[in-house]
Amino acid sequence: MVLRRLIAAGVILVFGLSLFGCATESGYYDTGRSAGVGALGGAATGAALGSIIGAATGSPATGAWVGAATGAIVGGVGAYLYAEHRNSQMRSAQAAARTYNYSPTQGNLVQIDQAYANPASARPGQTITLATAYTILTPDNAAVPVTIYREVRKDGQVVGQPYSTQVSNTNGSYTDTVNYVIPQNAPRGTYAVTNRVMSSAGTAERVSYFTVM
Repeated sequence: MVLRRLIAAGVILVFGLSLFGCATESGYYDTGRSAGVGALGGAATGAALGSIIGAATGSPATGAWVGAATGAIVGGVGAYLYAEHRNSQMRSAQAAARTYNYSPTQGNLVQIDQAYANPASARPGQTITLATAYTILTPDNAAVPVTIYREVRKDGQVVGQPYSTQVSNTNGSYTDTVNYVIPQNAPRGTYAVTNRVMSSAGTAERVSYFTVM
């Protein structure tokens, strides 16, 4: 409960800072204003929130990724590059259990079945869909809060800010997608996307790729 209140307070503060950006008729933020103010506000407040959460939970690592994710969600660059997030169930609990020959005695199973970009090649300014197909199976089939994290890199350098969102899933297989707008100044080449599924039941990671032509 305390952790949720801390996160909520931090998100409200960051959103307050990010509102200095201005929306255009197309639905995108003015990249000159919102990217600068939003990114600074998101990064600074995310770091502060991470420190608070780390101290409250006794886990600096937990505070670090929660703080970074919070800053990225509402930071100007992250808000501009990502849009239209969707999370849908592809297999029921029973179907997923049959597919993986799962028994409750095995404990928790969390894995990424597939990760890809569609289309796999695009030009600067175009939009691609980043997809992550994953499965969660637990003995009690209770709803599990899941954080979906994505980070795009070119030649080892992060492009924009990472993207993070949270959903709540019972047992089953799911597909999580988000649209990604390739920056207008993106250089040609291959980009690597780190796809990570994090929950109390376990964590899984897989890398996908797309090409900028």
